[in-house]
Amino acid sequence: MHTSKATMQRRRDALTSPLRLELLGLFTTRDPLSISDMAERMGRSAGSLYHHVGILEEAGFLRRVGTRPKGKRFETLFAVDGGPAQVEADPADPDSIHAATRAVSAALRMTERDIEAALTNAEEVAHEGPHRNFLAARVHMRISPDVLQELNAHLDAIQSLLQNSDAEAQTMTPSDQLLSLTLVLAPLKGRNLQGD
Repeated sequence: MHTSKATMQRRRDALTSPLRLELLGLFTTRDPLSISDMAERMGRSAGSLYHHVGILEEAGFLRRVGTRPKGKRFETLFAVDGGPAQVEADPADPDSIHAATRAVSAALRMTERDIEAALTNAEEVAHEGPHRNFLAARVHMRISPDVLQELNAHLDAIQSLLQNSDAEAQTMTPSDQLLSLTLVLAPLKGRNLQGD
């Protein structure tokens, strides 16, 4: 399926806000959420979220899945549409590059907030073992095409694992944890690849 340039731009622009990334992060089960649900989970007013939910809906990240009664009115329920929010850019389009850079920057700002919150609650952080829930690393590497192919297979497997986990989840259990995972893989340009 071909995605139009305008649709790709709308999707990139939607991801340039840390608040909108936080909204998408609320959908950790298949359960739909209303704007009042989102507001309650974020500690914000519902009125402050309508604009952002509208942008996510227009960009195709959220879709309306029904309504439910709330008092004398009905409220709209939303679900995440599609897989993880990924950023793509057209290297020949400077506007596309700028929007993609802003979207990744927003994701990294959210990651910074997540790290600070995690380390502030150090008793909940596990740095090692099979239930490790905190890892921060930056690696530069020289990599062959075969190893890059293997790396991408692992990254695809991680995304598949997380998407399948979301699809199976009905509700949170007491042993479940909410985690944040931010991945950025980027080629390094202008670096000496041959060594000294």
